[in-house]
Amino acid sequence: MPSREPMPSHRTETPRAGDGVRPGRSTQPRETMRGLPRAVQPFLTWVTGVPLAGARPRVLWRPTLALIAGAVQTAFGIALGVYALTCPWYVLVPLVLLSWPTTAGGMRRLDVVVVHQTLHKMFTGSTAGNRVVSEIITTLLWRPPYDGNRQEHLTHHAFPCSLKDGDTVYLQSTGARPGMTRREFRRYLLKAVLSPAHHWGFLSSRIRANFLARSPLYRMVMAYTYLAGTAAFLWFTGWWLPWLLFWFLPATFFFQNQTLLYTLSEHRWWLYDNAERLTKAQRDQLTFGRFCGAPVPDTTGAGPLARCGAWTGWWLRMVLLYAPYRTWILVGDTVQHDLHHVRPKVDWANSSWIRNEDLATGNAERYFEAWGGLLTHVYVGNSVRDWVTATPSAPLTTTRTG
Repeated sequence: MPSREPMPSHRTETPRAGDGVRPGRSTQPRETMRGLPRAVQPFLTWVTGVPLAGARPRVLWRPTLALIAGAVQTAFGIALGVYALTCPWYVLVPLVLLSWPTTAGGMRRLDVVVVHQTLHKMFTGSTAGNRVVSEIITTLLWRPPYDGNRQEHLTHHAFPCSLKDGDTVYLQSTGARPGMTRREFRRYLLKAVLSPAHHWGFLSSRIRANFLARSPLYRMVMAYTYLAGTAAFLWFTGWWLPWLLFWFLPATFFFQNQTLLYTLSEHRWWLYDNAERLTKAQRDQLTFGRFCGAPVPDTTGAGPLARCGAWTGWWLRMVLLYAPYRTWILVGDTVQHDLHHVRPKVDWANSSWIRNEDLATGNAERYFEAWGGLLTHVYVGNSVRDWVTATPSAPLTTTRTG
């Protein structure tokens, strides 16, 4: 007898009126921004992760630009922290607090964007080139070597959200579980990001992968040479404090927390009870577009002060809430991670435009999305009981914009 298909037993409940829960893409939030000035549209496309329907990119991204962006962001974050040490305390504190997640966000861009695509052999045109890029970055960031990393990631694609998936096992180790309320989930989240056990478990796995596991000889030589070079450099310069503050701390505590927050929303982890055998339609539902923002405020009939307040609040959220989220956690093309699972062999560096093209050409039925910020996305990813789930993406019209 054929096996019964698994049924989702942890779907979210429909929220009550007044809960402050926003609906999904049924109102196409990005399209409500069409009337805003043309000069701000590139920023809105980047921060939301969604171009206007029918728009065309002004600049085509290339994989090398993604690599450069990650390296520049990392270097900028470090430089900002070092500069802060020359400032009075009231300038030093905010600059350091800005430096840490910025540096870690650059590292994350190198890891979850560049290294990720090398694992799919989609960063360069050659197998050797992908390996070289991956091994250099993972050595510098103390991440797993290419072969083991690629094998684990391909297992993730073959059995997403199952107990064969290393990411599922990782989240379970932090205490994530299905069926939590918002209150329970926030308590779990606070405990996880501060947990010494979580951070030591994460860091020790990185140490083992680089220095203790069986790896190709060249990779072991790279890892130990980098370690010795770092120790020698710090011994001769005496720059231990800047290194600890602006490299080691971002590369460990902040990188690992930003990885956790990203991974929590990467999939709808508990939707099908970690089943291994799923239909294509069920697998499509495991991923969703993590879009940042909300429709522009409707100020019809409002007075001048009310209109000003509504628009000011909307812009402050876009600039101070969603833009940092996109810079530090939801970096690069990861906002359209559903496209990567639906069509992994596309022009990933321009994935927002590719996804829009799919929605405009009759392929919308395979896509889901959630609009909001970090909490919205991790709630959806973990089927938090009193929060809305991801919604089907709506087909787009192809109205051209300049």
